[in-house]
Amino acid sequence: MSTTGGGNSSAPGGPAPAIGLALRERTEEICQRVVSQWRELDNSSDHSAKDEADVRRTARAGTLAVADYLVTGEVVTPDRSEAWVWTGEAPIIGRITLSDLTKLYVRWRTACEDVLREEARARGSTTALLDQCLKVLQLGFDVSIVRMARRFEMTRRGLEERLAEQQARLEHQALHDPLTGLANRVLLLDRIEHALESAARRPSGVAVLFMDLDYFKSVNDVSGHSAGDQLLLEVARRLQRAVRPNDTIGRLGGDEFVALCEDLADPLPDGVAVARRVAELFEVPFSVCGREILVAASIGVAPANEGDTAQRLLGRADHAMYRAKERGRGRIEVYDPSFDRQNTHRAEVAAALRAAVAEERLDVVYQPLFELLTRRVIAREALVRWRHPELGDVSPSEMIPIAESTGLITAIGRFVLSRACRDCAAWRSRGEPDVGVSVNVSGLQLASGKYLGEVEDALKESGLPPDALTLEVTETLLMSDRADAREGLERVRGLGVRVAIDDFGTGFSSMSWLTRLPVDLVKVDGSLVAGLGLAGRDAAIVDSMIHLAHTLDLDVVAEGVETEAQLMHLARLGCDAAQGFVLEAPAPVAARP
Repeated sequence: MSTTGGGNSSAPGGPAPAIGLALRERTEEICQRVVSQWRELDNSSDHSAKDEADVRRTARAGTLAVADYLVTGEVVTPDRSEAWVWTGEAPIIGRITLSDLTKLYVRWRTACEDVLREEARARGSTTALLDQCLKVLQLGFDVSIVRMARRFEMTRRGLEERLAEQQARLEHQALHDPLTGLANRVLLLDRIEHALESAARRPSGVAVLFMDLDYFKSVNDVSGHSAGDQLLLEVARRLQRAVRPNDTIGRLGGDEFVALCEDLADPLPDGVAVARRVAELFEVPFSVCGREILVAASIGVAPANEGDTAQRLLGRADHAMYRAKERGRGRIEVYDPSFDRQNTHRAEVAAALRAAVAEERLDVVYQPLFELLTRRVIAREALVRWRHPELGDVSPSEMIPIAESTGLITAIGRFVLSRACRDCAAWRSRGEPDVGVSVNVSGLQLASGKYLGEVEDALKESGLPPDALTLEVTETLLMSDRADAREGLERVRGLGVRVAIDDFGTGFSSMSWLTRLPVDLVKVDGSLVAGLGLAGRDAAIVDSMIHLAHTLDLDVVAEGVETEAQLMHLARLGCDAAQGFVLEAPAPVAARP
């Protein structure tokens, strides 16, 4: 160790070494006084034995540094002494406050001074020697305090930097989508609001694009959710390449993406131009998990108007996107003010429908199913109808979507099921013992968990045997691979009720799915029936359906039959039954012959 000044003037064995040896022997006494102070300061419930050991170790190191000076007769330079460096960078630093740590050092210095004075008086040492010892003690104390302060400052800065980094991460997580890193709804709405404010101050336009991937769920179902996530990441990358650097791409969740386009010369044509660039990106297959997947997107474009809010503009783009889906998917639709009128009308119809359901002001009509060979009625399909006093007859194509979106479909379905079972029981008691009835079922009904009990109640109250009832479920519901729908159908079939797959041929599943579906009857969609005799392809598809269904011991019914030629063609293909206007239109039960 380096030294400053000369050696101790006292001869070996004189007062200084003796005092040093005495100080060394009383080191534990000094350490205990410091530890006692630490215990007074640290009265928390999470008192650490390791912290106490650090305090004891630090006090011991400083005491021995002073004792060594007295024994060796050399003044150790505190800033280069390993003992002093160690005490200034003790592990306890950073775990208590600088004020408390300073109190510990003061207690240590006081304890050392007391021992030095006691031992000096006992040995009659000179005042000069004692002052020199105290000077070394004070010098070491000062260096330790400085080192402590520096260490605390470094710790504080490190903590501030880590806190700043953590705060930045939290802010990023709060404003960005965790999967793609794109802006989330909160950040997107904020940027739209700022863009609208900026556009109000200077001549520039704003447009919002709302994009939804078509049939994205099938990717998850077929390839798994990891493939779906990878596809979303690839879509995000392409969208960022399609827009300008100052535009914003966001993900609202699921497969919904939004593009905010600012500083447009004319928001309508410029927004559509961006939408076309986006649509072109989907013409190239995506490489996902070693496979090429072709995905389309429905895109809604909404140019900003004066006085728009971010929520309103985003909602308009959303409405335009849904219009694109309704008109065939994979297309671009621009928001039109008529959408607002349609939404208002839809809300009014929904309110009136809710009242009609509560007051049971709905009607049920029946369309017969005819056996093709004998032309006799074998069943009747129950169809709900609604006549509003002001709106007149509300078409099922308008009523059913509103009922499904508002949840009213469950109450309507329960009403139709009960009425159909009672009416069918009445037909059978009046001389039609073999006639059954079929009722349409929605996914919401099957998912409610109450449908099995509703079917049991309807059969019990009407006295209708279970095999006289057929429940019709759409192909798209069965193809959705919803466990609740499958399980609900299996439970219903356990009662002896038959299940039919409705509108078969309109979905995107292969006919091989018939081998896995819990159904007893296949109803061929009218769009395929309409092509019989006109397009050889439709006839081939219907022929394949009938052949496969019969192989699986399933009955086949053709829907939407409009001409005698179609009836004859279906008979030649071996179809079991048919229904359509050429045979009989839907009519109330009172009009039944």
